[in-house]
Amino acid sequence: MFKINKLFFYFLILLSFYFINGSVRAQRVDIQEWPKGRVVLTSGDTLSGPLTYHRTEDIVRVTLKDGSIQAYAPVNVVSFTVSDGRFSQTFKPYMWNRGNDYSDYKAPAFFEQLNEGKYSLVKRETIVRRNMNTGPMYAGYGRYYDPYGYGNYSRYVEQVQDLFYLHTPDNNIIALRRPKRDLEDIFGKKNKEMKAFISANKLDYDNARDLVVIVSHFNQISQ
Repeated sequence: MFKINKLFFYFLILLSFYFINGSVRAQRVDIQEWPKGRVVLTSGDTLSGPLTYHRTEDIVRVTLKDGSIQAYAPVNVVSFTVSDGRFSQTFKPYMWNRGNDYSDYKAPAFFEQLNEGKYSLVKRETIVRRNMNTGPMYAGYGRYYDPYGYGNYSRYVEQVQDLFYLHTPDNNIIALRRPKRDLEDIFGKKNKEMKAFISANKLDYDNARDLVVIVSHFNQISQ
């Protein structure tokens, strides 16, 4: 009797993991909300209120004082700024080929503005799906290991990944897929000076804050 109850207990635990996992998967991690937002439209109007940004659809929605919700695509927006009470972020639309390096077709898309200048570091976020391995070697590393084999269904988590770009003076968006190599190609004659600055300040091309410092310094010396 004890063994039956024990197995039933394990079954309930595994069942709860199934529903929790299903609930997490059902959530839209590509949607971000802020309690305060301000949208400047191409028409010249400015709207303020709680703001929701749908990354996948590239749509921003603002809730007005009367409770109505207005949705705007990048083509209708000059910029939008959001705040959670501690930090603020600014997003602007830029003409972009959607990462297709072999296409001349460009359409406006929202990018987060990390700095401004002759060259601007901008960012987009994408959703990546990572499988949760159920093998015993992964137990204890934040993944759930099911020793009874009840978890044969697919498990995965969706995570937000930062993608960095450079907006150039000729209004192009360059993907920084390999930030060090890509930026050194842009530094040109200033490459030696930039290398000395990066080394002296122990800056890392793979660190977002350091990237802002690197691009900002390049703007200063290339004026």
